[in-house]
Amino acid sequence: MFDHEQWRRSISERLVSFGRNPRETVQLSGTDSLLVYLAWVTSEPLLGAFHQEPIAVVQALAHITTSPGADHLLRRGMRAAYIPLAQLHADLRHSQTLRATFDAIFAELHIIGLARTRLNGVREEWLRTTLDRDLRAFPDEFPLTRRALADVEGQARALALRGLRTREGRFSPADIVLLREALGDAAAHIRASAARLLGTLATPPSPALTRTLLDVALRDPAAETRFAAARSLGAMRDHVATAATLDMLGRFLVDADGYTRSAAALVLGELGEHAGSHALVADLGALLDDPDPYTREAAARALGRIGLPAAHDSIIEGLVRLVQNGDVHAHEAALDSLQRLRGLRAEAPWLIRAVA
Repeated sequence: MFDHEQWRRSISERLVSFGRNPRETVQLSGTDSLLVYLAWVTSEPLLGAFHQEPIAVVQALAHITTSPGADHLLRRGMRAAYIPLAQLHADLRHSQTLRATFDAIFAELHIIGLARTRLNGVREEWLRTTLDRDLRAFPDEFPLTRRALADVEGQARALALRGLRTREGRFSPADIVLLREALGDAAAHIRASAARLLGTLATPPSPALTRTLLDVALRDPAAETRFAAARSLGAMRDHVATAATLDMLGRFLVDADGYTRSAAALVLGELGEHAGSHALVADLGALLDDPDPYTREAAARALGRIGLPAAHDSIIEGLVRLVQNGDVHAHEAALDSLQRLRGLRAEAPWLIRAVA
């Protein structure tokens, strides 16, 4: 049934392309206003569901606001399953009650935070300055959106994280709490900063902290944060590469979702030789022919970083195929790994026979 959680998930899915190239995505949608674009992305799933679940949609919206602007939005939904972006732009420009409705919806569904989770540090700053520019057209409106955009708590957290850089990994229990909380921050750059700091930890991480970092490396929507978490796990490989962790990553390598398979391969690559079991190497080798290009690239890089345990004939053959037939990124990853593994074979042929 349509509810706030389903609504938010649908918006998150629509923001995937926005996260990759926000400026271009907004421009290609047909507007120069980030505010209008976010309102459009937010209204699409609501109005799309209205014709299948009208009562659930009305209830979901009524729990946020019963203002005349909500009535306006639903009347538009009665006419069509979506509002053309140009029409929504005109409606927002002329209707103060509709602007108030979207301010309430943005706040309830945490739309600004949701958009920020898709962006890295530079792009997040673009979001802040661009949306601030759009809001200047309505100087006494959108108080909730302005508050989310200012995000004083997030700024304080970022400042606190910067202070932890001088600790050289010697973190107190309170510091660890701060870092774990920061891994769940709405801003991708704050999550990434926390993940990088954890990679400097001077003591072995707790199992709970390891699981949290793994979850970030495998599931975070921002590539910057996933990479930071994976690199930190690699920095702590001697402590985190347990049998349970490797078994879990092996299961993710055969997940139905390509995003998950590539993320698991990335982490295994950071763990290096610790991920060199026969089963993991075989599964990574199979991913060299994966239909997802990001998964092929991640698997190729991981095999090169695993090194000697991966330097046997079937893996070499798979990398050669990828060099010959892969897209540019997979080609480069496969070529780098192929050169490394061939070098290892030349240096220690007797060890190759032992691990094959």
